[in-house]
Amino acid sequence: MPTSAPCSAPAAIDVTLAAVFVSLELSRSTWLVTSLSPGSGEKMSKHSMRSGDVSA
Repeated sequence: MPTSAPCSAPAAIDVTLAAVFVSLELSRSTWLVTSLSPGSGEKMSKHSMRSGDVSA
């Protein structure tokens, strides 16, 4: 007979992880930087700049 008790298995994704994720895509002409930080509504920020423009 099936029960309606909640499952106590851990979640597949740990949503309490307080970490910032950053990715870099570097090419000869354009650099792409993306980041995902906690508390931003799970929206990824994306910034593109000319290659070698370190000050940007």
